[in-house]
Amino acid sequence: MNDAGGRMKILLSEGSSNSARQTLYGLGQNYQIDLVDPSPWCQCRFSRFVRRWYRCPSVAKDPLGYMKYVADLLRRQKYDVLFPTHEQVYLFAKFRDLLSQRVGLALPAFDVIRQVQSKVEWMRLLRSLNLPAPVSHAARTEQELQALAQFPCYAKLAHSTASLGVVHVRDKGELHMALAQFKTAGLWSEGTELLLQQPAQGRQAEVSGIFQDGRLVAVACADVMATGIGGGPSFRTSTSHPVVVDHLRRLGTHLNWHGPLVLDYFYDSSTGQPQYIEANPRIGEAFNAQASGINLCEVAVQVALGRHVEELPQGNVGICTHNGFVVLLADAYNGARRPQLVRRLWQSWFHRGPYESCESEMTRPQEDWGSLIPATAVSLRVVACPRSARNLATSTIDNYSLPQAAVNIIDRLPQTYRLED
Repeated sequence: MNDAGGRMKILLSEGSSNSARQTLYGLGQNYQIDLVDPSPWCQCRFSRFVRRWYRCPSVAKDPLGYMKYVADLLRRQKYDVLFPTHEQVYLFAKFRDLLSQRVGLALPAFDVIRQVQSKVEWMRLLRSLNLPAPVSHAARTEQELQALAQFPCYAKLAHSTASLGVVHVRDKGELHMALAQFKTAGLWSEGTELLLQQPAQGRQAEVSGIFQDGRLVAVACADVMATGIGGGPSFRTSTSHPVVVDHLRRLGTHLNWHGPLVLDYFYDSSTGQPQYIEANPRIGEAFNAQASGINLCEVAVQVALGRHVEELPQGNVGICTHNGFVVLLADAYNGARRPQLVRRLWQSWFHRGPYESCESEMTRPQEDWGSLIPATAVSLRVVACPRSARNLATSTIDNYSLPQAAVNIIDRLPQTYRLED
């Protein structure tokens, strides 16, 4: 359903995440974009690329209410594409057949997406395909976890967002503390599987692909040069890992994947082998790929519209990008003091140190003057009060995360559920 200017209409599933902001740069020039988000302060609301923001229920607290809201909006506004930018993919996949009758949507079947959404199921899938991964064990009780643990290791919730459900533990005492924190936060209880994973070897990296009916049509790899909150990437450099692309292609063919898929891995340059640690069934942070010449967001739209896409060549290597003001937020989150934050802010403003010859993925005023607003607000806040970073980060992530409690609700919903009820 084109607007009066002939541009197609796209609805983004949220506007708080880094993925959503970077999606705007991939699509904003060519499409009319609206978004839903529970927060009036979501960062993508401040963008010249966004026509309208709709306040919706929280997918984390009320997944069914969120789904009904989106379904009603699709019925009333007649969008061309529903574009999932984050964890909402799991809920949309549950109702994929119904939603696809109303709007273009690039998603695999629900039983397929479950295998990569859960960190526990992901490890089982890798094992079944004989793809490399660190030694991992899953268990449902603390007693079982303590018996299986080989330290140091990572304790991972089956479902978590932005790496906040991943804790590095060095001994039994730290494992006990991590489990107690998960329990107190309502993120885990005995009887629910939790993963223990050995550290991987090599440099952290990620590969992003777009599939069309099991066929890989676009792909981009990036080395993670520095990490931020919970070990998530803060600086990336585009690279080429042919063995990883081969593995991704094999995985997508096996699953008959349809739409975006991102794998996190560690790459050992001495052996030329990866170890896969996590998967995300969504677009991810796509600007580094765009800067290297591969607009993954545009390809995902074409797949959602049902148009045949020829496989694209890989992009340029050596393209460096950074997460802008999110790096400053991560520094404060990880305990940096005000002088360190001021120095980091000065470096980013004047392109010094690690920011030299490195583009921002988040704040791009020449393309989108509105991107200055969240960058300025967050930067001033964390410099003035570094301790505010933790609340700011967790409250933002709550806008788009999908905790285990929400997953349980979605799993119980019948796929024949009438969203109009």
